Parts: sequence; C-alpha cells; structure tokens
Amino acid sequence: MFQVKGAMRLLLHAAICSLAFGLMVGIGIAAEAVENSSEVAQEEVENVTDTRIAVAIKNQLSRVDRKSFSSIDVTVKDGVATLTGTADSLWTQQRATALPQGIRGVRGVIDRITVGPVGTTKDLALKEYLEYLFLEDPVVERDDIHLDVQKGVVTLNGRVHSRQEKQTALNLAKMVKGIREVRDELTVDRVRDRADPVLKEEITQRLAFDVWVVNPSLVNVQVEKGHAILTGQVGSAYEKERVGELAWVEGVHDVDVRGITVNWVSPDRMMRTQRPKFTDQEVADAIQRMLAYDRRVTPFKIHVAVKNGMVTLTGNVPFLSMRREAEQNANHTVGVRSVNNLIRVQSSVSPKDADIQARLLAAFSRDPVLENFAIEASVKKGAALLTGTVDSIYERNHAENLASRIRGVKTLTNHINFSTSEIEKTDWEIQLDFENQVWWSPFLSSQDIVATVDDGKATLSGSVQHIHQRLIAEQQAFEAGASIVINRLRVGKPQASSS
Repeated sequence: MFQVKGAMRLLLHAAICSLAFGLMVGIGIAAEAVENSSEVAQEEVENVTDTRIAVAIKNQLSRVDRKSFSSIDVTVKDGVATLTGTADSLWTQQRATALPQGIRGVRGVIDRITVGPVGTTKDLALKEYLEYLFLEDPVVERDDIHLDVQKGVVTLNGRVHSRQEKQTALNLAKMVKGIREVRDELTVDRVRDRADPVLKEEITQRLAFDVWVVNPSLVNVQVEKGHAILTGQVGSAYEKERVGELAWVEGVHDVDVRGITVNWVSPDRMMRTQRPKFTDQEVADAIQRMLAYDRRVTPFKIHVAVKNGMVTLTGNVPFLSMRREAEQNANHTVGVRSVNNLIRVQSSVSPKDADIQARLLAAFSRDPVLENFAIEASVKKGAALLTGTVDSIYERNHAENLASRIRGVKTLTNHINFSTSEIEKTDWEIQLDFENQVWWSPFLSSQDIVATVDDGKATLSGSVQHIHQRLIAEQQAFEAGASIVINRLRVGKPQASSS
C-alpha cells in the first residue's frame, strides 16, 4: 500500500524523475525532473520548461493509447507543442492534438501529423459506410447532408441545423478508417439576428457558469455587428478553445479569440475561488440554458430541478447518448455537486434485441479505436451488456459512448476489463504517475486530492471545487495504471472553521 499526504509529497520529487525517465526511454525526448506540488510557486514556474512540457505530453499520449500514439513525436518551443509522425486514422490524429491542450504550460498546438497508410478500401465502400453512419446517428439523421468520396478524400456539403450537428458529421467521417481527408462545405442554418448587447450578455453568462473557465473575470467580451471578439487570459490551451466554443451563441456570425493569451500562472488558488455563490434557482436556470444551446437535446424537453447543488434531470429522449449528453451539460455547470439522471430512453421505433446486438458488434468491428479488441455485447429488452478486454480507460469509455448511440439501446452496463499492462507497475509507481498527472493538470493542480494505492486499487479522497474535477481525477487514476478506482472525492471546498 502507498499513500501520499501533505509534506510527504515533497519526497516524491526524485522518484517522479526516475519514473518519467523510465517512461521516456527510446522516444527521443530527454526526460528531466518534474516537481510534484499543488502550489503555484516560483520553483514551479522554473520547472515548467519546454523540455518538461514535452515529456509530460508524451507521457500522457502513452498513458491514453500507447499503440496508436507510438509513432508520434513531440517538440515544444515557448510553450507551443508541435506534433509530428503518423496516425492510422483522422480520429487518432484529432485525439493526439487535443490531449496536449490539457497540459499545464501548453499555449498552443501545431498539428503536423500525417494520416496513413489509409488502406485499400474502395471509395464506394467508404461512401456507403459513411452514409450508413449518418443515417443511424441520433444527431445528424435529421440533417440534409450529401457526401462524395474521391481517393479517400470525403467532401461533405448540405445543410445542418447547428454547429454541434456539423461537428458530429465531421467526427463521424474522421472515424472511418481509410478516409485520409475531410473537406467541410456544410452550411449551418441561419438564425435570427439579435442585438449585440443581448449576445454579449448571453456569452458572459455562459462563461460565468462554465466549470472549464477558471476565472471568467479575466475574459473580456465584445460583440460588434454579430462578431464576437474575446480578449484577456486563460489558464490552459483547452480553456481557450472552450471559451471560443461558448461564444457561439445563437445570432453570432463568427468568434475571434486571437486576443486571448494562455497564462497558466495567473489563475492561482485565490483567483480560482472568487466566483460568486449561485443559488439553486440560478444553477437550474444555467443548466436549462445549456440544454437549450445544445441542439442535440433541445428538441426533447428536459426538466431540471436543483436542491443544495444536487441536480435532478427528468424527461424522455429517443437515444441513450442524449441522456448522457444532458447529464454532461449539468456536470459542466458551476454550483453542481451531484447529478441524479432520471431521464428515460423511449422511442417510437423499438428494434429487436438481435438487431441491436448486431449493430453494436458491427460498430465495434469498424471503429478505428476498438477494431483490434474482442468486445462482446448482449442485449435483453434494450438493456445492453458490454464485455471483453481493452488496454485503457479511454477505450473502455469509447465503447460505452459508441454503444449509447445505437438505436434501441435503453440502458447500458459496461463490464469491459483492462488487459495486463506490458509494463507492470507497483503501487508506488501508480501513485507517482497519478501525482504527476495531477501536477501537470491545469484543472486539478490546486485541488485537495489524496490518493491511496493498495494492490493496484486506488482510493481517492479529499475535495474538489467542481464535479467535473472529480471525474477527471478518477480517469487519471485509471490512466496511471489502477485496476479499480474508488472515488471518495467530495465536491465543494470544506468551510473554514470560524473559531
């Protein structure tokens, strides 16, 4: 058993250096010592060097998907990460370039990854399969999308109802192995014009209630003739991207975030706690607005109730993925301590269990992330049970997300296991890896997280500010090598004693 608390964290420095070096052998990046502390101090600023950032990124790629990312190299200059090498699909390429955005000190990412080999699948077969995916997908099935495939290059044109639906269509195309490029010629339905002050207020409200925006007061919002211009500073590259997405409210023609700089040092512990305390009604209203923005769930009236920060969602949706997306919207709202999701999956079309099972197995076999794993699915009265073995928590979650989008799946039980790691880790090494991830995370480094590892089982205790941090910590414990994670993190900082 191994546990880290308080001052004992200071003893981790040398061990973390050794662990980082061991993980980095043979990948072309010199591993250097990485401090492991939750306080933003001058020593930390000095330790977040380009070389150490590159090590942290490469370690993260290895944790998430060692096989898919094995041929990707990382260099960092002035906090900007450049990724080179090859990926087996556009989806793998997109995942690889997204991961560095969640590493402390990264100001931007340059994508120089090539996709290949693309295989020998004929264009007609690629087109037919992509048309099938569009027809079956719960988001884009309602849209008028046309596609053409020439030598592995897909061109999408037509009209979609929202930006979320457009992004879903693009992602579906990227997940088809054999497609080497996706050209976007989709048009989003034009929405009504709205006054600039109204747009500004709406964007400001979205930033204020979003858990990923560490300090909304550091972001300035201006809207001129429907053009949203955001300036200021944020704490991570991911946060900058998130701010840009939040600014796309109904009526905005384009969003400019070039005036936002990434400064991980500025949003320190004191600044993170300066948000006002919102009432339950304000939190409920914010979640309801988030659901209204999300065109994936907007057509289905979902009711939100909040009591003491505990959210209850009710209503009916036709796909399990929509139920999960509604819950995710709640999890991303400031002031939420827990979510009780009572949304029911009901559809006018009820496929037979055998047909649902066949769709599940077909989806797993064609998916670029899961195609090499033996995943089984059984279905009884719309209740799906997933079994099999994968290498990582990402693949396990990906299988669950994919299954939730299959028509007819009403409930889902995920019993997929993890394969034995090629590199066996002791409890000490799992602990070190988890602590290292927390240190490099711009979302967890200031939180009060204590981990105990015993025979590969990690127990997390302490507290975090927001529910999404609780979920991030759990995933990072799995990525560190834990076989089981018991998550006892409380949401909400404990009140200081008045005595």
